[in-house]
Amino acid sequence: MNLFVISTISCFLEYIVPSLIEYVTSRLYTINKRDMELRKDLITLKQEMVGISIVDEFSKYAKLQRKYNKLESVLKEKANQRLFSKVKVQMCVTYGFRILNGLLMLILLYLYNNKPVIILPKGILWPIQSLLSWPCYNEDSISLFMWFIIVRLVVFTCKRIDTT
Repeated sequence: MNLFVISTISCFLEYIVPSLIEYVTSRLYTINKRDMELRKDLITLKQEMVGISIVDEFSKYAKLQRKYNKLESVLKEKANQRLFSKVKVQMCVTYGFRILNGLLMLILLYLYNNKPVIILPKGILWPIQSLLSWPCYNEDSISLFMWFIIVRLVVFTCKRIDTT
């Protein structure tokens, strides 16, 4: 029973953990106070520029425009840095988890290669019982290898249904 639970949870975590990591990193890499101040400064500069006539006070308008462009480029640069850091952390943690989960699956397959995960009543798997029990060859059972395939197919189908 432990093998059944561990293998099933391992496969479902492959689906759940990336979404959880994305949620956590989006919360960690939110806009900070300094960026909020820069946005407020941009708004006030834009309001000042709207209040100034381009024809009558061109030099003042040009100075405000340069200041606005500089603040906007600084804000975009910070946003790009934050996005790059977020994506880098997301990828490292997600692939790190996938590697560890893959190692867990390989260890389980190595240790429990000839042990059934589920033993069902006689005759219930009649047409495909030899396929589902491969490589352990216990009648009316599902091997760990086949159980991984079945659960991964279920998870893949759930992902496809979730995205549509």
